[in-house]
Amino acid sequence: MQLDQPLENWDVIVVGAGPAGSALARRLQPQCKVLLLERQDRDASEIPRIGESLPGAAKVLLNRLGVLESFLNEGHAERRATISTWDCDDPVYFDSMRDPNGPGWHLDRQRFDAGLRAASVEAGATLLEGCGQFQVKRSDDRWQILLEDTGQIHQAKFLVDATGQSANLARQLGISRHVDDPMICLYAYLSCESNDDDHCTRISADHNGWWYSVRVPSGHRVLAFHLDSADPELKTLRRPDYLLAKARALPILAEALVGYMPASVYARPAASAKLDLDAMVATAPGFFAIGDALLSFDPIASQGLFHALASAESAARAILRCPEEMVSARVAFLDEMRAVHRRYRQYLNATYAGVVRFRDEPFWSIRRGMESRQYRIMSENIIHESNYNRKYCHYYM
Repeated sequence: MQLDQPLENWDVIVVGAGPAGSALARRLQPQCKVLLLERQDRDASEIPRIGESLPGAAKVLLNRLGVLESFLNEGHAERRATISTWDCDDPVYFDSMRDPNGPGWHLDRQRFDAGLRAASVEAGATLLEGCGQFQVKRSDDRWQILLEDTGQIHQAKFLVDATGQSANLARQLGISRHVDDPMICLYAYLSCESNDDDHCTRISADHNGWWYSVRVPSGHRVLAFHLDSADPELKTLRRPDYLLAKARALPILAEALVGYMPASVYARPAASAKLDLDAMVATAPGFFAIGDALLSFDPIASQGLFHALASAESAARAILRCPEEMVSARVAFLDEMRAVHRRYRQYLNATYAGVVRFRDEPFWSIRRGMESRQYRIMSENIIHESNYNRKYCHYYM
């Protein structure tokens, strides 16, 4: 890295302007001078994002960010009942009446992301989009970012990786990211039929993976299937007509997909993953990772966006502690994330162990984990009771 350009000084540099990065930038204002970097320009033409729900407990985090009122005015849809066929063909119904946090929301994802970015800028953060490739290094007690396209150099005491599953910053620093399994999500956004008045979330196990479908505020129905990347059916299911035909073979999905025509099918990695937290402890002070860059969750947890907001809140508390506590604050943050991950793995194992009817199929046998009647019962609770949120949100609150 050549330092022939003047340095621009910040308190915190956050790389990644998705929900996690934007929430952190907003939360640190006005105490810190924050630069929020986004490698690409964001526009409406990008591939539709999967991951479009928040549990009711997120109200606490949105309120701390000062964006709850604007969020409620963005037109996100209240989550209705969940219907699942997990370990039997008889549907099980659940609504939010037993959840003290309320029903949660299905999101217009583009509007949600744009709202958080705008809120961070409104609070005083500087947003730089389309910054392209960059290099990172440590110089004295500061982190430095060189933007390769412009030659600009930015430095700060704190550097935060919010780059999502790519974990771009962490990888540049030599921190490894362990992927738990090779699961892929195939998904399509289907234009809603005029007679589609179903607002339930539908979840079903299949012999080689699992499905969900729901209407979202953007005016589409999401259809998603999760399977192994080595599954021989993967290539075929990238064809929209084959994906729809397979979904319609399950009664719980067929009744919600009447009249739909094939649409584009997208694919993305869907396995849970974790940075090497011990390696992060050994990294120079002031480096944090949040959201999917730190921990990414299996989609059955429906917890990714909540974790983005919650880990941003935890990182903000650590960064805002006095300078003398910088090292211990990061250790405490990472200990908290370890606790989140332990609890998450416990309930994830129980969820997949609950599907006994397909226990000998490869997809399920490698994810079976602990097997007992206790865990089979627990799996139904996990799917229906706030999708993990009530199981570990106390670590954040």
